[in-house]
Amino acid sequence: MECGMGPTYPMGRIQWQLPTALQVAPAIIWGLGTFFTPESPRFLLSRGKPTEALKVLCDFRRLPADNPYVDDEFRAMQAQLERELEIVSGASVLDLAKETWTDIPNRRRFVLMFLAHLFSQWSGANAIPSIFGHLGIQGEEGRLLATGVYAIVKFVSVLIFSVFVIDFIGRRRSLLTGICLQITTLLFIGIYLKVTNGRDPEDISADPTARRASEAAIAAIYLHAIAWSIGWFSIPYLVSAEVFPIRIRSLCVSVLMAFHWAFYFGCSRAMPSLLAATERYGAFIFFASICSVSLVYVYLAMPETSGRSLESMENLFNRPWYTVYKVAYPKAEDLAARPVVGDGDGRRDGGKEGENGAVIHVA
Repeated sequence: MECGMGPTYPMGRIQWQLPTALQVAPAIIWGLGTFFTPESPRFLLSRGKPTEALKVLCDFRRLPADNPYVDDEFRAMQAQLERELEIVSGASVLDLAKETWTDIPNRRRFVLMFLAHLFSQWSGANAIPSIFGHLGIQGEEGRLLATGVYAIVKFVSVLIFSVFVIDFIGRRRSLLTGICLQITTLLFIGIYLKVTNGRDPEDISADPTARRASEAAIAAIYLHAIAWSIGWFSIPYLVSAEVFPIRIRSLCVSVLMAFHWAFYFGCSRAMPSLLAATERYGAFIFFASICSVSLVYVYLAMPETSGRSLESMENLFNRPWYTVYKVAYPKAEDLAARPVVGDGDGRRDGGKEGENGAVIHVA
């Protein structure tokens, strides 16, 4: 969109009004689509409508109500919902907040995820697109094209790593790998901006050495997008959903998301002033320093949460945060129990509780 608007329309209101207006179209389509989207089976069960819930589940699975798989899944869904309601019954928001902060393991969980969201927003991802004009790319169209390619790289890498990689190598390894790559690329970009400080794009393009360094800096920007996709983009969301017990999970995740967007707003608001005050290169050295601090903290305090049982998760946060690295990766006894796949007549047992109260189904 930017690549088309920039060269086509002269500088003025239309350059921001039209792209902003076009974004309303998907929202309208989604809004209309909600009228044709059924409520989830869990929501209908929570509202005392089991018949409607079973019908929706059958539609989702495209199986009849008497199918063993549907019957097992529906019964497990009912049992899990009853357990969750029993756990949080009689507790006010203030009670849950007090329980989060006064219970040491719960407080450690919250602080871990609070810092994860803080580090994710101050890792430099918001500053990257603003510096293409200082990397030897000549012309407004060329800079817009580079920004568009950057967005495509981020989208594709997020899609690939979120779907295919993170569950395979684990949350902790993904995050550590992403942070290391971010530190490397941010330092390179910062050094490049320092060396070429005060030079315009035409001067950089005319100097073969500076031009090659500029090309390497552009490659570093795209590599930074991949690194961010591996680590800080999705890991805070995933771990937040896995690390808290059911009783306080909804409250903690809601509060953390409020902090997440507050950090995003603060970083975006401060970015122009930060880049100007530090002559651009200083901002990237600052972000590399933030990532270095986060690397140490993640190595010491961030466990691998995927597949852990509730008891194993509890043991992790009963120990000091700086010793978690010693038991960061789960052993066989730390993994959530798996259900029996079937019995003699081919029926499943409906699943059983897995990590932090989740129900695990085996198809």
